[in-house]
Amino acid sequence: MKRQTHITGFYLETLLLIAVFVAIILVLTQVFGLSRAQSGQAKLLTNAVTLAQNTAEAISASDSPEALLVLLDENGSARQGEKGQILASYDADMTPAPGGSLTVEATWEPSDPDDSLVYSTVSVWYEGKAEPVYTLRTAVYLGEVAP
Repeated sequence: MKRQTHITGFYLETLLLIAVFVAIILVLTQVFGLSRAQSGQAKLLTNAVTLAQNTAEAISASDSPEALLVLLDENGSARQGEKGQILASYDADMTPAPGGSLTVEATWEPSDPDDSLVYSTVSVWYEGKAEPVYTLRTAVYLGEVAP
């Protein structure tokens, strides 16, 4: 009888150990799944920041909205929006593409009567999202430097 109790205890400990291993495997699976989702979001945000920075540099190199449109247009990926903003489309890997999943919207807002200071808002949108992934507000002085 004593031997029977010892074997039963061994089986219970083995079942408990298996249950603990299964629980650990389930927790690790959830952790790795969440980290993969976080990685995808981080990649999207990194791409959005890079596109916004590149667009801000294009704005600083432009002297008019038309010049900005020419700088951003590659393979027909940029166009003038209905409200005067410049829209450029990119794939998820930041390649210019007319029907891409990322859209960069840049505004051109002169502040002075002589248009020497221009404010711009650069927003990067991902298809299907109600809010932009990233927004950057910048200003460019277009006046000449005195000699």
